[in-house]
Amino acid sequence: MERVEIGDTFLFLEMLKDVDQTIDRLFELYLAQGKTELFEEMCPYFGTLWAAGKVLTQDIYDQLKSGEFQRRHSRTDRLLEIGCGLALPSLLLSRHGWEVSATDLHPDVPLFLEANRKHNGVEGLRFVPLDWRSPAPDEAMKWDLILASDVLYDKTQPQTLSEFLAGHLSATGRAIVADPGRTYVEGFFELLRNRGFDVTVGGMFGVIIAEIRRKGTVHRENDSPT
Repeated sequence: MERVEIGDTFLFLEMLKDVDQTIDRLFELYLAQGKTELFEEMCPYFGTLWAAGKVLTQDIYDQLKSGEFQRRHSRTDRLLEIGCGLALPSLLLSRHGWEVSATDLHPDVPLFLEANRKHNGVEGLRFVPLDWRSPAPDEAMKWDLILASDVLYDKTQPQTLSEFLAGHLSATGRAIVADPGRTYVEGFFELLRNRGFDVTVGGMFGVIIAEIRRKGTVHRENDSPT
């Protein structure tokens, strides 16, 4: 288990001891079984904490401490993290009293998430199995905040992620996407702008952080107590 410090908040994460070794062993297993086509889908990249996930969590923490997050969102807002992996941003929000849905495709993610939920004493966090590249019709709900980190590592993902945001971001909602500067990120931003989104790009510690909103919307201010 690793202790992760985000501002004045400490989070405890159960993760893979050696992700590279685990990947090597999994590939050998699939090779022996003649099922190498499953390797890419089942590769346990989720089992370690990547830089983009930690920076996204720091960004959310900074918004919470400044009060910006509370001004932008009410407690009834629908908050979603896609491709969550170890779900550090979701765990942080839950520790601060927010209800979040964390989603991923890998079947081992809910096991780690449940363990980490207990380690950190959080209740407002639930897991939803979701392939954001091709969500089922009954998953076509709208979300007021969509979080994602390091999900643009394949050439198909800019298109599928832009389609997901177009279909699932509420009219006044926003998405925050953190990326370590992968090849496809600029093409992703261009696709979003062509779909009618405003993209504001910033970053910290070498990681790009983009806030994405539908064109013409303004920062929503929450007048209700949170």
